[in-house]
Amino acid sequence: MTETMMTMGFGTELGLDEMNQIAGGAFRRPAEKKGFFIHKITARDSLIRIAKKYGIKSYKEILKWNPKITNPRLIRTGDYLYIKL
Repeated sequence: MTETMMTMGFGTELGLDEMNQIAGGAFRRPAEKKGFFIHKITARDSLIRIAKKYGIKSYKEILKWNPKITNPRLIRTGDYLYIKL
């Protein structure tokens, strides 16, 4: 199984395109944005951990840069965030 495949019950594998279709495109790398870099969320990430990793004072800054996040406690592994340089 590669990084772009996910096994669903009973041995069914989904490719990245199928996962994107189910998740409404959540796992697509967003377009580059001037003054920002893109962070891919991993299983152990939280907004607080990400903020500490990059020396950001508060996770709320990350929320400002990523308005698609409606609940800061629910970020998804494999999704992407903009982080200001």
